[in-house]
Amino acid sequence: MSATQHKKALVFFSAGVGDAILLVPLVNQLKKQGYAVTGLFTSPYDCESIFEHTHLFDDIKIKKNKLALVAFSILNFRKYDAVLLNHFSFSKSNLTLAAFLGKEVYTNYKEFTSAQSSPAIHFIDPKTNTHDALQNVYLINSSASLSDLDFNLNYKSQKTKFNLPTNYIVIQSSSANNKAPYKNWDFEKWIALFKHLQIKSPNTTLVLLGDNSELHLAKKLNSSSHPNVLSLIGKTNLNEVIEIIYHSQFYIGLDSGLMHIAVTLNKPTFTIWGASNPKLYGYDWMGDKHKIVSLNLSCAPCSSWLNANTSR
Repeated sequence: MSATQHKKALVFFSAGVGDAILLVPLVNQLKKQGYAVTGLFTSPYDCESIFEHTHLFDDIKIKKNKLALVAFSILNFRKYDAVLLNHFSFSKSNLTLAAFLGKEVYTNYKEFTSAQSSPAIHFIDPKTNTHDALQNVYLINSSASLSDLDFNLNYKSQKTKFNLPTNYIVIQSSSANNKAPYKNWDFEKWIALFKHLQIKSPNTTLVLLGDNSELHLAKKLNSSSHPNVLSLIGKTNLNEVIEIIYHSQFYIGLDSGLMHIAVTLNKPTFTIWGASNPKLYGYDWMGDKHKIVSLNLSCAPCSSWLNANTSR
């Protein structure tokens, strides 16, 4: 589809931190095509705060409940030339509202709905074993490739209340708000890794990040046995997390929102993969800066929106 400078696009942000970052290349692609881009944030995870100190969007709208979203769609009837919602944002109600908001609607998750009969709604068939960020860009550019993905947030560093040392590594030992145990690595193994890193790099601080759902992990850590480990689990908001990662040396962790944040801040990553699919969400295709480790079990991936292996 053609795009000119005056056109307006609206992108739904309805899921977690990781998905919000995976939509960044789509926003950058829209801007490259001359769109003014509005982010519509309906996510309960306050993902809009990720972009508070960036210049990614031309406008941000925050609508946290159905009533506010319906009112917004009525007041902005056909205001946007293109409305885009990926599979994480897809629902029958969101698709119907998107049809109110946009002259053209693009989504990559097809499900029967009464709005499906509208010629303005375009279903873009997803491709297997294709990175999720690229799936999002396909909504607007079917010929895009991995090299076209632009994760740049244009982040502006802010002051932080945490007095951290010059050299530190960020570690997240749990994933997905502790709601996806199949992504996690046993915490006792993390403690063994902490001991190894303490010997290997005695002058490097390990900063543990996580939210309130992961406080039980912090309780398992005996700080006197790990003087180089600083736990900030449950002590940070998203703005502070971004700033902490921004000044770190690199990220060690799992398939999580913080991994995606580290990538978009141009930090090296080392991630442990379990049930989820690194082809969809990993970054080793970027080169040696991003390392992954996985057992590559024959049953994997058993967690995926495309072709999940549900045998286990």
